Amino acid sequence: MPNPLGRDRGFDGLKIVSRCPICQTEHNPLETAVLDEANGSHLIYIKCRKCSSGVVAVLTPTAFGVSSVGLVTDLSGNEIMKFKDLSRISADDVLAIAGHFNDHDLF
Repeated sequence: MPNPLGRDRGFDGLKIVSRCPICQTEHNPLETAVLDEANGSHLIYIKCRKCSSGVVAVLTPTAFGVSSVGLVTDLSGNEIMKFKDLSRISADDVLAIAGHFNDHDLF
């Protein structure tokens, strides 16, 4: 797998997500899946082998190091790829759903 940060020493930049945020099990960097690349940024996915939680993160190299934004998810890498290019949910969409739930006493 190519190094998403363009370094010769392996996955140095992935120390950011080196442990599962749920159970603290150490991730093996070689198990990291690079799901997508665009404009120098990389969408990565790691699934914990112990608790099965997933972490999806965007890594972007900057002049000062690596910037990352990540979150814990129960989605698989395939599900992330399936949903990532769908249209965005607007504030109006959220309000419409909330109204529907309120109308049907679902809250």
